[in-house]
Amino acid sequence: MELWVNSLSAELFWDVLQKEVDPDQHERWLIERVMHRGRWEDWLLLRAHYSKNKLIDLLPQLRLDARSEHFLRLYCSL
Repeated sequence: MELWVNSLSAELFWDVLQKEVDPDQHERWLIERVMHRGRWEDWLLLRAHYSKNKLIDLLPQLRLDARSEHFLRLYCSL
């Protein structure tokens, strides 16, 4: 696991072991979790790891509420 995942808020991992989350294998889950429950600092870490192009590619697959989707679209300039 990459170290940046350890820096995310522990509350994001209330139902799983944080040390077992692989940011590449669980990317969709991790993005959804940060977008729904994360703090600003979590978003900054996520943004530093995943490129805008990666987020754009994953956007159609993400299960986001309207506000989170709108925020992500604005960030990606869609």
